[in-house]
Amino acid sequence: MRFTILFAAALCASAVSPAAAQDAARIDVPAAASWKHAGTGLVLRPRIAGYPRGTIADSSGSELDVMVQYAEGGATSVTLYIFRPSLMSVPMWFDRSETQILLRSDAYGTPVPAGPARAFTPPHAEAASGLQRVYVPGSGAYKSTGLAMIPLGEWLVAVRASSTELDPVALDARLGEIVGGIVWPDKVAASPAAVPVAACAGVLAYDPKAKPKKPDMAQALMGAVLLGIPADKIEKETPAKASPPPVWCREGTPGSDYGVYRADNAANAYLLAVGDAGVTIGVGPAFPLEGKKVGSTLSVGTLDRTLIYPNFDKLPAPQAAFDAIQRLKPISSTTRGSGDLTITM
Repeated sequence: MRFTILFAAALCASAVSPAAAQDAARIDVPAAASWKHAGTGLVLRPRIAGYPRGTIADSSGSELDVMVQYAEGGATSVTLYIFRPSLMSVPMWFDRSETQILLRSDAYGTPVPAGPARAFTPPHAEAASGLQRVYVPGSGAYKSTGLAMIPLGEWLVAVRASSTELDPVALDARLGEIVGGIVWPDKVAASPAAVPVAACAGVLAYDPKAKPKKPDMAQALMGAVLLGIPADKIEKETPAKASPPPVWCREGTPGSDYGVYRADNAANAYLLAVGDAGVTIGVGPAFPLEGKKVGSTLSVGTLDRTLIYPNFDKLPAPQAAFDAIQRLKPISSTTRGSGDLTITM
């Protein structure tokens, strides 16, 4: 599930050795003590649904992406992920996590869903904003594996469980016990009802000849400003113009590297959800400057930053956008939740 972290790390200028990163990522908590996640207020007890808590790891160094193991090495193993995605959407990130499960032929053979994805109402929430589904492995030792995705303000909590002893019906019930065993904060921000992602209508007209343009200072400044304004500032200044969250559809066939999504079936923009841990690549119409045709923007949203890349002259295919991010350098960036701008061209 953590492919995205490797991708995000590749975007950073500095590197840390694997051994050092592992040491820094571990959060040491006494076995008999509860642990509280600073960003959400969520509390994890020493045991959930009878399973003992094990390793707590933070790949971000600031609790932006935390993994917590329960019943490590047991017949039923449970992993909780707490992360702050660059774009909040339970349906999208559920779809990405599900894709990783369905492609895990090494562990689950050729798994298939045991039934439709089910929306449920998380503790202290008012809407059925969570999604859950269980899968039947095609081969191997596992009898079942399952996923639940729950919103918590601007954060997501993903619960994964796999079992060599529980059948799909039993694991589905156990997932509910695990979610109920988490100590959720009393005050939970309202989230929309979750509906599984559906296929998009039609196909976007990508230009196979699209190529990155030579960056300029105006693009660096404009891109950073437009994509870096804190969301809470926008809501406070223009409450009457707040629009409902977009409905995301899936473009094409998703892969392990990324899935392509369009907001409200847009015809000139799309988003690549990279891996399944919160990093996105955005492609959309560029802001016109002095009447010039500036093509399509290219940006990356990580768990804590927005990176602006050179525009494409036309709408690129998703693979071209994905390849460009790994080949080119960002020209500007902003830190999430702040108004700072960093020009790097």
